[in-house]
Amino acid sequence: MTLIRAVAIGFLAGGAGALIFDPRGEGLDHLRLAMLMGLLVGQLLTVPVSLVGGVVWARPRKGRSIRPYDFSMGSLLMALGVLVVIQAQAAVNWLSTEPTPGGVGDPDGETSIAGLAGLSGCLMVLVGLALLANGVWTSTRTGGLRPTEPSPTSFSQVTGTGVSR
Repeated sequence: MTLIRAVAIGFLAGGAGALIFDPRGEGLDHLRLAMLMGLLVGQLLTVPVSLVGGVVWARPRKGRSIRPYDFSMGSLLMALGVLVVIQAQAAVNWLSTEPTPGGVGDPDGETSIAGLAGLSGCLMVLVGLALLANGVWTSTRTGGLRPTEPSPTSFSQVTGTGVSR
C-alpha cells in the first residue's frame, strides 16, 4: 500500500508540471493543451522519483509507521483525475475538428498527447479509488468509522452526578 501512496504523491506532485509549458496559440484550448502536456512531463519526472522514495520508505523499521490520510489523498486524487479526463476529452474533441486549429503543429501528435493525458487521469482515478478502499478497509477493521461509546447527552451524565439542569 505504501507504493500506491507513493504513486499518488507522484501524480499529485506532477501537477506542478502543468505550469511549465507555454501555449503556442491564443485561447483557452491552446492553454488546455499546454497544461495537459506539462502535466504529463511533470508526472513523468515525479512518479518514478516518488516510487523510489516509497521503496525506501517501505523498508522495515522499528516503531510505529507513519501513514498519510488515505481518505483525503484518495478523494483529491480522484477529483483531479476526473478533471484531467474531462479536459483531455475536450482537447481531443478540439483537435479533431476540420480544418486543423491554427497554432497546432502536428494534430496527430497533439491528439496522442491529449489521449495519454486522459489515460493518466484514468490511472489517477483508479489509484484514488484504491486509496479510498484501503482507508475504508483499515478503518472498519480497527473500528475507526464506528463510535466506541455513546456521547453523553445530559448534564448528569457529563458530571457523573444525579443532578440534572
